[in-house]
Order: sequence, then structure tokens, then C-alpha cells
Amino acid sequence: MYANNLQKFSAQGQQWVSKVRKCLQVALKDVVGTNISCSDLKTKAFNSHTRCYADSGFCSLPFDDYTAVFKLVKGAFVPFSGSSWHSFWNGVATAGGCVNRDARWSQAYTAFLAIIGTAVIG
Repeated sequence: MYANNLQKFSAQGQQWVSKVRKCLQVALKDVVGTNISCSDLKTKAFNSHTRCYADSGFCSLPFDDYTAVFKLVKGAFVPFSGSSWHSFWNGVATAGGCVNRDARWSQAYTAFLAIIGTAVIG
């Protein structure tokens, strides 16, 4: 999906696409050619995304690259059922992991909590 849309990413985003693709492939190399079920393969693949995204530099991408990622994966979240929930929670986990990796995420998280707190408290 990302490889077919490289023009939508910055140079840094294009490097990230290459790194994350390689990481996701390596994460599954130990099961290639085994008798793993489709369900188990899908679970293993989903479970590798959070680590691969973060380890490949997702947290430090320019903002426009986050927009490109979201536009490309948003279809995976609708409807919220089955694997779309898994995709959603992988996204939440990836963003949560970024809080400790990049100050921009920590600042955004703090601002988000302040907005939520103001909305709840009034």
C-alpha cells in the first residue's frame, strides 16, 4: 500500500516506508514455509506492526507524513470489527510508544489531556 503511494511522502517518509517494509518482512521470516494457519499468520503480522513502525522512525516523521499514513490506512478502521479493531489498537499503541521517543508527541499528548480535562470539567 505505501510503496504504491511513495509520492505522497517526504524523503524521510519514503525512507521510513522502506525500513518498515523490511522490518515487517523480517518479522515473518521465521514462519515462511511452515505449516502456520492463516489466522496465526495474520495475528503475527498484526503484532509486528507497532514495533516495526516505531523502530523504523515513525515517531520522528514530519507531520505531513502522518497525514499520508492516516489517509492510506483509514479504510482498515471501518467498520470497527474484527481486524479493524486490531489495526486501531496497533495505531493507539504506536502513538503511545511515540510519547517516550519524541518530545512532539509528549507535548501533543499533554495538550490532548488538557483539552479532554477541560471538556469534562467545563
